[in-house]
Amino acid sequence: MVTKTWRVRFAPPRQPNQEFLTATATDQSKPGTRRNQPKSKSACQICRSRRVKCDETYPVCRRCDDRGVVCIPAPRKTIWKLELPFLISQAIDTTPLLQYWFENVCHMMVPDPELNPWALPLLDFLKNSMALLHVVQSVAAAHKTGFGTNDGRECLIQRQQTIYSVQQELSHPHHHSPATFLAIFLLGISSPWIEGTSDLNHLLGAKAVLEEILHRHWNNLSDPSIQLILGLYTWWDMASSFGLDYSSCRPIDPDIISKAIDSTHSEYHCMAGYSSELFYLLGNVNRYCRAIAEGETRELALEVTLQEQLMDWKPTGREQIDLVGDTYRKHGLILLRRVCGPQPDEEEHESEDKIRQLAAEAMYDIQKIPLTSSFINIQPIPLMSAASEIPPTRADQREAVKKRFRAIYSINRLQVMLDAIALLEEIWELRPLGITTSWLVISHEQGQNLYFA
Repeated sequence: MVTKTWRVRFAPPRQPNQEFLTATATDQSKPGTRRNQPKSKSACQICRSRRVKCDETYPVCRRCDDRGVVCIPAPRKTIWKLELPFLISQAIDTTPLLQYWFENVCHMMVPDPELNPWALPLLDFLKNSMALLHVVQSVAAAHKTGFGTNDGRECLIQRQQTIYSVQQELSHPHHHSPATFLAIFLLGISSPWIEGTSDLNHLLGAKAVLEEILHRHWNNLSDPSIQLILGLYTWWDMASSFGLDYSSCRPIDPDIISKAIDSTHSEYHCMAGYSSELFYLLGNVNRYCRAIAEGETRELALEVTLQEQLMDWKPTGREQIDLVGDTYRKHGLILLRRVCGPQPDEEEHESEDKIRQLAAEAMYDIQKIPLTSSFINIQPIPLMSAASEIPPTRADQREAVKKRFRAIYSINRLQVMLDAIALLEEIWELRPLGITTSWLVISHEQGQNLYFA
């Protein structure tokens, strides 16, 4: 016999089982349940777009690392950012671009985010320079679009206002301020990022401003703002001098700059660390090598002097910033030998052996700094010089170099880091053919100067 269940059409609805409701509510209130689990705000853009869990490793998460793709991480959180809107509003009129700069961009300007004059200390400089305020917002607008050409209207508007404000501030020749120098510095180093143009004119302008400031503050070179702009200039000059026309890059008066740099010897600089003297020396090395690459006659006595000065420079310790400094020293020695050739009393194979040894030592120090360290942000120049010499038998090391450049790109989003990988792959193909030209010369001959500043 079949039992039927009859449903009364107008019967009141049955009440759900109360025990079931209680159990369900309890389950959903557990912290591990999917429904109430908060979404991470620190996941990288790639994992968020793919809707997969991100382990949030900075600057490259494990998923992106395993897939061999460029990771775009979320900005690191620091304690001072919690009070950021209030602190900015107390100092100056805040804007969305200015807040974006402090939250997402300023960390890419230095190797150590905790010692960053481009973060909250910048507020004091912003009060004294409208040019600096505009250029900060210009770079922030460009960073939001990945330094691409699309949707760059706000960036270009801010850039035009920067140039106008700089002209106004420079109209008083004896009142140049460190804030104006910072505006020119940021305008110059961002030119290759945003406009794809050389930073020569800005570098020359910054040099003139710095000379005037040094003359005016000759008896107070230990002032923190003077130390800041001096270190930034020596870094910028070093990073750009080979890619610029050497005949136009007259260095600052050696007597003036030498005394100024001597005053920074024991002071840590946000960009140069304890290596301001070394970067000044490397600027001279770059200018000389550029002259030789352009066909000028070698000055053997000068080469010997430059090599001796590089050999005599010693890092102050074995911290990460000291390791970086020593790799820059080895970069200078490699560059001198690659561009200028062996010394008269030296066989070519002896010079090649020394280059390979310097490159191997530099790569060893470079790899001692983990990819999770922010100090990789200032490694590109020595990394290029050392990686160019990696033999074909070290395919694993070549892959590690490409991985490191992708990690640096994840920090600063500058296309030049990816261009460096392409140039290295081209150089590695040329090495078995006996072509051992320096990467700086090859990029210059191709009209593709890599601006790592």
